[in-house]
Order: sequence, then structure tokens, then C-alpha cells
Amino acid sequence: MFWVTPLCDFSKEVAREGKGGSMINIAEHPVPGTWVLDLRATTPRALPDMRAWVVRCLPDLGEGHRDDVLLAATELVANAYVHGGGARHIQLWRGVSPCAVRIEVADVSVEQPRARCSQFEDPRGRGLLVVDGVAVQWGVRREPVRGGKIVWAHIRCDGGCPEALPRVREKRSRN
Repeated sequence: MFWVTPLCDFSKEVAREGKGGSMINIAEHPVPGTWVLDLRATTPRALPDMRAWVVRCLPDLGEGHRDDVLLAATELVANAYVHGGGARHIQLWRGVSPCAVRIEVADVSVEQPRARCSQFEDPRGRGLLVVDGVAVQWGVRREPVRGGKIVWAHIRCDGGCPEALPRVREKRSRN
């Protein structure tokens, strides 16, 4: 159910700036942790398990940062189920300097996600606006080999996270 994959080439991404504004590339900082959760053959009922998995992967995030990551991850995976023809996987990258998390959700559709103008009484249609509100940047890239796309969000720390994980400091000192 879990596997680790190397960093991808992010050069062909379509990006949107969220709160904080500047363009970010995950390669700008070290990536000490990478986690992937296979979501093939799952339904939206898997969302609580996915959220629990995110918390297990990122146990030392400050409360505000964790909440932003959980909110963005939930919205991106829910969108993959509802609008993307089904979720393939969610991947997390954790950087420590600065503290940041990149979330990527793969689905089977090539259709670009778009923020909707929902009416006040509409119960849905605000997911990408929520992601835009918590992410410093989010975007989409196509998956030419497998088909579909990856929608991603980059969430920076709100200042409540430790500088680095102890096991990450140990790994770096050995190099």
C-alpha cells in the first residue's frame, strides 16, 4: 500500500500562486521525507483513512500547519474522486528548511481543474478556493506516460513546526 518514488521533474507544471504569493519549487529545499499512499480502487469513504495516514507521516508538524495540510489533502483527493475519474495516489514531500509540505494527488482525468463560482446555498464547489487559501502555490501537470494528471499544493509552515526531524538531522550529519 505504501511505496517511495523519486522526485519528479516539475518543470512542466502549470502553477497558481496562493497565500504568500511567490513561486516555489520543492527542489529549493531538502526533501527528507517522501511518502506515497495508493488510492486505486478506493472511494471517497477512504478520506478518513487518508487523513490518518497524513498525520502518521507528518507527526511533528505544528497544529496550524498540520490542519492546512490536511485541509488541502482532503480537498485534492475529494476532487480526484468527484471530478478526476478516481484517485490514483497521494504523495507527500516534507522539507525542513524552510518547513514545507508538498502534496500531490494523481487522478485519471486529463481535464484541468477549475475553481467554480458557487452560489451561497450550494453545498459544494469551493474546494480549489480552499486549497488556494492555504497553499503558497498550487498547480497541475499532465502525466504523459500513465495518462491523467497530478494536482499539487505547496503548504508552508505557519511557524509552529520544529526546524527539523531528529532522524533527518542525523542523516544529514552522516553525509
